[in-house]
Amino acid sequence: MSQNWQQPQQPGGYPQQPAQPQQAGGYGSPQPGYGYPQGQPQPPQPQFGGGFPPPAPQVGRPGNPLLAVGAAIVATVVGAFLYAFLLSAMADTDKTPPEVTQFAYAGVVVGALIGLVVAKLGGRNPGLWVVGAVLALAAVFLGELYGYAMILHDVMSNYADKIGGGASSQVLSSNEIFFDHFSDLWKSWKEDSDALTYVFMALAPVAAVSTAYRIGNR
Repeated sequence: MSQNWQQPQQPGGYPQQPAQPQQAGGYGSPQPGYGYPQGQPQPPQPQFGGGFPPPAPQVGRPGNPLLAVGAAIVATVVGAFLYAFLLSAMADTDKTPPEVTQFAYAGVVVGALIGLVVAKLGGRNPGLWVVGAVLALAAVFLGELYGYAMILHDVMSNYADKIGGGASSQVLSSNEIFFDHFSDLWKSWKEDSDALTYVFMALAPVAAVSTAYRIGNR
């Protein structure tokens, strides 16, 4: 008696399924039918995260040293005249001897002005900062001497007005005292100066370097 042939069963009662062919490339790889023929090399996939070169390090702002020095010299002359004018304006020449007021902020302002000019036009250049410090000290020094010449001129003018008799025509001007009698002016200034005068003068180069350093490192 014939029996119907039956396919052997797998353990558990489930029929065996034919194995499916494994797809090449795995998850995420382009499949045939998406613009790339099967079997052809695929274009490289873009890489993200670290694929770009690091940015170039920032360097100091370039500047023009010659222009910076020239502008700083002009600022030195202007600062010296402003310092001298302020020194003369704050002096009491009606007293005998005249009373000269010492102040520190004028030297700081002059030094900061020169440091600003050097940093803005010269960039981050420590050598120019030193030049600015020297010019700031020179500006305060010249301002002290020319201001003292202006004070002497006021004192002689007041004395000539008191005695009269055409003495006013013999009063020396501030420029004559500064340029024609500089040695006498220098000796008189040294005799009247004290330690506080030199301390206030030293603040000018400190302010110049500090200002140039802050502006140059921005």
